[in-house]
Amino acid sequence: MFENKNILIFDFETTGLSSTKDEILEIGALKLDLIDGKFKVIDELEMILNTNKEISETITKITGITNEMQKELGVSQQEGFYKLDSLIDENTILIAYNIQFDLGFLEMFYKNNFDPNFEIKNDCIDVMAIYKDRHKYPHRLESAVSKYQVNAPNTHRALDDVIATYELIKKLQEEKPNLKDYINVIGFNPKYGVNGKKLPHVKYVAQYGGRREIEKLKA
Repeated sequence: MFENKNILIFDFETTGLSSTKDEILEIGALKLDLIDGKFKVIDELEMILNTNKEISETITKITGITNEMQKELGVSQQEGFYKLDSLIDENTILIAYNIQFDLGFLEMFYKNNFDPNFEIKNDCIDVMAIYKDRHKYPHRLESAVSKYQVNAPNTHRALDDVIATYELIKKLQEEKPNLKDYINVIGFNPKYGVNGKKLPHVKYVAQYGGRREIEKLKA
């Protein structure tokens, strides 16, 4: 399924939950290739971005990123966009944990810095959907990391979450090699519905946890 494809695992830390009102605060990404049946990291990105408003105490508590860190290390939103865009092309498979959240911010990133009419058309995989198909609540990344004893930092920093997702997806693939069943399928909590814009090429499936709804769909 990864033949002639680039693979990008990515994560955003943001100033809030709304992709239309808030901004990307930090980017983490690993660009992968599949060589002799094994993933190989070929590029890495970690950047703190400047934002139009100060970082709230709540976001600092979650991410550990302070206004002082941003002043010292932050780059412009446009520079961050160009760095991330250099890792993505039309053949890139986008992978993230709870990818629906990150896709909303990614699309707005392109709209604000490239084309106001931009729409994401890339194939994508939501690693949370895989985990949620196999296990009951809770379904946060740290729960999955603990369940599979993934050796990765748990800091809520973007690159650390990307590394944890990368190690987790390898564990999930070892457990059952059916990642292809989850391409362009995103699960959602039926209690709350789909959060954010639906992509036309993605199928959205209600997931209750541990019931293999997506596996049944692909059977």
